[in-house]
Amino acid sequence: MPLLLQAAGAGWKLEIIGKLPELPTFIAVSPNSAIVVTGDASFETLNTETGLMQPRNSGDLIKPLFFEAVAYDIHFERTDPAATLSPPPGAEARRIRPDSEHHLLNFGNNVGFTNFSITTLRGTVKLQLEVFSRKADYRSDYIAMREEVSGMLRNLAMAANAKTYGLATPAKEHYPTLVEWFALLQSHFTEFIKLANSIAKNPHSGLEKKAVLVNTERARRVSRQTISRALRRENGGAIIPSLGIALPRKIHESVSSPTFDTPENRYYKALVNTTYRNMRALSKVNASGDEDANRYSERKFFDSIRPALKSMERQLESVLRAPFLDQVEDAAPTRPQSMVFHKHPLYSRFDKLCRLLNGGLSFAGDIVPIGMKETSLLYEYWCFLKIVGLLRDRFDLTDQSVVQVNRLRTTVTLSKGRSSAMRFIHKPTGKPLFLVYNRLFNRLPTIDQKPDNVIQFASETRFYIFDAKYRIQFDKNYIAQYGGPGPLTEDVNTMHRYRDAIAIPHPLRPQGYLQGVVAGAVVLFPYPHEDLYRSHRFYKSIGQVEIGGLPFLPNSTTLVAEKIGALLAAEYPESTTP
Repeated sequence: MPLLLQAAGAGWKLEIIGKLPELPTFIAVSPNSAIVVTGDASFETLNTETGLMQPRNSGDLIKPLFFEAVAYDIHFERTDPAATLSPPPGAEARRIRPDSEHHLLNFGNNVGFTNFSITTLRGTVKLQLEVFSRKADYRSDYIAMREEVSGMLRNLAMAANAKTYGLATPAKEHYPTLVEWFALLQSHFTEFIKLANSIAKNPHSGLEKKAVLVNTERARRVSRQTISRALRRENGGAIIPSLGIALPRKIHESVSSPTFDTPENRYYKALVNTTYRNMRALSKVNASGDEDANRYSERKFFDSIRPALKSMERQLESVLRAPFLDQVEDAAPTRPQSMVFHKHPLYSRFDKLCRLLNGGLSFAGDIVPIGMKETSLLYEYWCFLKIVGLLRDRFDLTDQSVVQVNRLRTTVTLSKGRSSAMRFIHKPTGKPLFLVYNRLFNRLPTIDQKPDNVIQFASETRFYIFDAKYRIQFDKNYIAQYGGPGPLTEDVNTMHRYRDAIAIPHPLRPQGYLQGVVAGAVVLFPYPHEDLYRSHRFYKSIGQVEIGGLPFLPNSTTLVAEKIGALLAAEYPESTTP
């Protein structure tokens, strides 16, 4: 395997070795990747055309070198004992010696950015690499797919942990997941704690008026209303002959005293407390609740952020011990209408920063690093949500129980199973239709079956399956046999299995089953050239036996739309082709 990257600094050297995988012809390999290095280090990369190593500058455009589902050997050597390597999440240590380290890293179905950090007494060097897809064009199809998923459900593409990350920007929407919130907090905590401490040292104060009972002859600040009220009542005072009235012995004097219990400080205290509670909640999390996530990787992720959270907690506890907060009542974090948030520089900036933290993230920018769901899962989500969009052209969506936020607001996922469905009503006829994500067909005589997307027509005994597979085959033998790149043969065989294996318990015979309930099953796979695919063997087989495959990407939805239109025209005669 070739040496792909070599970097060196004072007292250390880093090498990354791995193969360059064969890519489909429709994936561009033009110089559109960059390695960004911060710190004092030099590096060189493999020139894929000459096969030789070539010195590079940070940010130079090169052809992609790193891809999903490829194993890489990481070799780190040091002559400086203080030099330490921090590899990306998911790296497995194979050998650790005083002067060298060997790690194995496979990004799996993760694409995006990843970092290597080398820390010495002189400072830290960071290398930012970019991991590309092997099955879809990363710069077009993948980005469009991620944007469409995020456009339908803003934070659905974000993950609690990942071997790579994407870059996002703060969004104005409220109620972010804790994963978004932590990503924002990490990027802005230094400013947050600095502002919080500055306010604690010099808090805004107000004047509080109190009525104090004093001897009448000593009173200085008495309103006319107080005097009038005192004279109208029996006050037990001595009568003044010249006036013919009795002055009270004591009267309420209006006294103003400074106070920190102001609406602005109550809001400040509530924001700091809310941030602290979120930290405490996140530090106790060991899993996101996403059943598609890798449990071991998630636990490592939450374990890795816990020290940072504990450090932040201690700093906030110091802020909350500020003496002036003892005078401030607890309140909800509701922003009061106050000119202080416009004129006072500290309160104004703190308010804006907290509103940013309590917003969310959008992939429409490149500021905040955030983990993303694996590409295969993102593809499943996109296929489901795109089919929803195709169905909504002809049906009214009446209710859904698919989108779920877990109890601690860690992530947003699509829930699975028969009880989690999108229910549609056909506009002309009023007949129902369901789209179920990851329905489990159990209680079968043989083995449970769990296809990705099941369209259930008006009857409980009519189904059509669209199974999303983030896989494509394009070797020469396959192309010669089937007529071009297409779905894996084993995935097409799985469609046969679904149709044969899925049965419904018979409503009248307790031990009987209704067979033939699956009208057809199709593999959805990433391929952009729909016109070329019309001559593919697995496209023609759909018309012959209702088993085959269809390409499905953001810019390649025509064939799937045609198929759904044909199905609906047959099941709901008054429906129209999309």
